[in-house]
Amino acid sequence: MREAWSFALLALICIAVARGPLACAGPPPAGDARGASEAASAREDASLAALAARGSFVAPGMRESSRLRSTAEKVVVARARDRDACVRVAFEASAPVLAKLVDRGGNVLASLDAPATGGILGARGPVCVRRGDSVSAVAAGSDGGAGSVRWVAWQSP
Repeated sequence: MREAWSFALLALICIAVARGPLACAGPPPAGDARGASEAASAREDASLAALAARGSFVAPGMRESSRLRSTAEKVVVARARDRDACVRVAFEASAPVLAKLVDRGGNVLASLDAPATGGILGARGPVCVRRGDSVSAVAAGSDGGAGSVRWVAWQSP
């Protein structure tokens, strides 16, 4: 049953993207670097939106806290400002990476067992931090770099 919901969601996303403005836009003119950059940015935005659309399945009952892009740097995906917070994070990468979530002190909260181009951190249950702490995402490729990584985080309300 869960596979049917995932397939239905994927079909809806494909239909929405096909009917959206991206489907009407032609390729950028040859030699137009700005047009190519804008097209790449639009693809990145669509990819982040598709990743975020998984929220109801990945993190039911949680609210989206961030949508980010990174390379090999550590990025803060959630902050526990006024109270303790629990987080789940989905990611997609341009090349296989070892992804992990760490707290402010660098302690590993969740990680992948093997390099992957996508996945969910905190899949077995959300990772939690105390009030005043933060959760950061880090990805490293086999060559030390990470290419382009897109992150979407959901946090307990």
